[in-house]
Amino acid sequence: MKAMVLNQYGPEAAFEQADMPAPSALSGQVIVRVAATSINTVDTMIRQMGKDLPLSPDLPAVLGMDFAGTIEAVGEGVTGFAPGDEVYGCAGGLADLQGALAELMPADA
Repeated sequence: MKAMVLNQYGPEAAFEQADMPAPSALSGQVIVRVAATSINTVDTMIRQMGKDLPLSPDLPAVLGMDFAGTIEAVGEGVTGFAPGDEVYGCAGGLADLQGALAELMPADA
């Protein structure tokens, strides 16, 4: 899948397109095909401050918390969501959670 990643932190750090393996839905998760996302204030703070900011992900990092899209797959134990459901939310882009600046993203159901 295609994603926009940060390979370094700092004021001049640029998001770069990269190919990454598609995520798989773990227990309690859904996989969302991202239709829309944004870069919000937290994302810009992470880009600029890097590891000086608690919960910044390790590099390379896929940021992006806000998303809208369609459920692509559901993990074990997930009820209330099914492939094809349209969803929106705020998830990922912090710590070890992949963000929404990608074609697909995992999110807790």
